[in-house]
Amino acid sequence: MDKCLEWWGVTLTGNQKAVKALSELLDINKALFESFYKEQANTVEELVNKLYEHVPEHEKIFLNFVKEQLPNLRRYLQFELPNSPHFISSIEYEIYISSAEIDCYCPEDSRDCIISFFSKVLDLIDFIKNRGN
Repeated sequence: MDKCLEWWGVTLTGNQKAVKALSELLDINKALFESFYKEQANTVEELVNKLYEHVPEHEKIFLNFVKEQLPNLRRYLQFELPNSPHFISSIEYEIYISSAEIDCYCPEDSRDCIISFFSKVLDLIDFIKNRGN
């Protein structure tokens, strides 16, 4: 399994173009998370737990959000990713937006990208599952 997918605790299956795009987005968000806090760990949970010990109180709200969203992300990704132009182009757009923030020049934007990542992916998968391509 890909190291980034292991870090997130997900397995992606389905259309190869969709898998590749979503894998890239997951990788970018991993890099954002690690760059934002200047910390690394073997899994996202390990990183969140490590950070929780020494971040200010206002950052704990963000870390709690990540903890709460991980099970949803994993549950939603347990299906065959479709060959959907809408899904793939939406993921590619998120890649474009998020990759610009990897250097964490503006920390608020980097945090926003991570928060947006969770909601956008869940919304896109919900759209695909319930409304088609």
